[in-house]
Parts: sequence; C-alpha cells; structure tokens
Amino acid sequence: MRREKLSSRQLSVAVLVGGLSTASAIAGTADWRWILVAIPVGMMVAWLLLFRVGITPLYTGIGGRILAILYGGWAVVLMADVLCRAARRLQLTSGNEGMSGWLLILLALPLLWMGWGKTTAFFRAVEIFWLAVLVMLVAVLALGVLQVEWRYVWLPVDSWWESLLAGVGVLATGLFVLPHIYKVEDREQGNWRCLNWLAVLGLLAAALAGLTVGILSPGVTKKMDDPFYVMAGMLGGSARLEGLISALWLLPDLTLAGLLSRVWGERRWPALAVGLALALAFLTIGSDLPGLLLPIGSLILVILTMALAPGGRNCDSDEGRTEHLVLEKQSDKSSKKEQKDS
Repeated sequence: MRREKLSSRQLSVAVLVGGLSTASAIAGTADWRWILVAIPVGMMVAWLLLFRVGITPLYTGIGGRILAILYGGWAVVLMADVLCRAARRLQLTSGNEGMSGWLLILLALPLLWMGWGKTTAFFRAVEIFWLAVLVMLVAVLALGVLQVEWRYVWLPVDSWWESLLAGVGVLATGLFVLPHIYKVEDREQGNWRCLNWLAVLGLLAAALAGLTVGILSPGVTKKMDDPFYVMAGMLGGSARLEGLISALWLLPDLTLAGLLSRVWGERRWPALAVGLALALAFLTIGSDLPGLLLPIGSLILVILTMALAPGGRNCDSDEGRTEHLVLEKQSDKSSKKEQKDS
C-alpha cells in the first residue's frame, strides 16, 4: 500500500476553517485595516516557507527533529488556548457557571476520536465542515452589513502594531500544514492555490473585525469578552442567535485544534497531543495568556522554520529521487504494520 496523498485544496480548507477560530477571537479588538496590511506580508512569508520546505518532509534530519519538538510543543499550547476559549464562550452563552471543566472534557472527546484516525480522514472531514461554515459566514455577513454604523467602522481600534500582530496570528494558521505539504501532488499549482485561500482567510478576518466594530463601536468592544458573539446575537434581535453562532463556531475551533494535533504525526500521536493540551487547559483555565504571546510565538516558529527546515530539493535530482524512494518504503512498512496491528 502506497502512502495516501493529500490535495492542496484539503490543506487550504483546513487552514481557512481553522483560522476562522482565531479570526473570531480578535474581531472587535483588532483594527480591520491593519489586518488587511498583514495579508500581503503573510502571503510573502508563506511563499518563502513553501519554497524553503519544498518537497522534503519537514521533520527530516537534525534540524527537522528540532522542528518536530518545537511544532509539537507550541501546538499543545495553542490547542490549550483554543479549548479554554471555546469552553469559556460556551459557558457564558449557556449561562452555566462552574462547568468549564466538563466543557473542556466534552470538547476534547471529538478531538481524541479524530486524533485516533488517519490524517487523510481528518482533512476529508474538514472539507465537509467547510460547507456548513460557509453557510454560517454568508448569513452573518449578509445580516451584519444591514446593521453596520459606518461611522464606527472608520474609528481606530487598539494600537496599529497590536492589530497587525493579531492579523499575522490568524494567517499563521497556515504554518501547521507544512508538516503535511510534502504529501501533496502537483505542488507548483497547489502552492498558488494555498496562497489564494490564505488571502481569503485574511479578508474574512478583516471583514469580521470591521463588522463587529461597525455594529458595537470600538468603545463597547473593548469592554467585552468575545464581542464577535455578542454582535452575532444582535443580528437576530435575540440572545438565542448568540448561543447558536457560538455553538456552530465550534466547527472552526475543533478544526484548528485538530490541525494542531496533526503536527505530531500519524498513528496515536495526535491523540496524545490532545491529552496534553487538555491537561494544560485544566491548569490554565480562568487565566488568559497575554494577547500578544500567541502571534509572537508563531512568528518565532516561522523564523526557526526558515532556519532549520531541511530545504526544498528538486525532485528531479538524484538525491531527491532517492529520498522519495526511501520515504515510500518507510510509508509502506508503517502502513503494513498498522494493518497488522489492527
């Protein structure tokens, strides 16, 4: 059995859907104009990373082993933040105080189940999630535009550099598909498709940020937790819509957490990553990480990836062909062993 391939569309959809989890978190606290500025910066860095990594698996060689540790450790931190953020939001919208621990466990269960399966199954499931998220996005944007106070949209929100960092943090979601990029066929065309989807993610993040501020005003959003969901509740004139959007937005949350867990590799490693993230979430629940820590950490990871990645060797070279043959043999052995164990 040969290694299962992934498509550039599957990776792109996972980045977009997962990135919406972070986009909703910064909506109302980041200036939409600086998020737009972050888009060309993020696309340029993404192109450089794709060129730097090339066709070689990211975790190859000494530098790759170091990156495996760095990606795995930072993914656990980000997963814990996603779990805490989602649990806190559900607790507030449902009105059930003191249930954060149970909510964390309930959120981790589908992640553990997804982590137990194959990578290809996860990315295929995200393509299905995308259809539901698309309908939700269209509804929120269509209803929101009708209620925007355009004078609020042009008011400054937060400092420019914090908003720029927040936008970069959203686009940094794409960093976590790099461990899988070597599995994609037709890489040259696929790379451009990935960059286009990343740009769409940035535009959606800017649209959600502008929409939230345009309805609530910058002065109000600064005093709120999760202003995006409060704004969503106002679209239908009922708090029930806030709870509905909050629940449906679990699809981006779970996609992001699942994508982060997948940087740990195949077999049972993603499930272990979820377990570690759940333990960390229990330790940090009720205490928010500094807002700038997460995008800065991802930026540092970008720099280290550029420095330590094994390098994009040409597939036509003898060394590239040899490496691909070795990888195929290793994949065949692991697949046969997995079949035998099951």
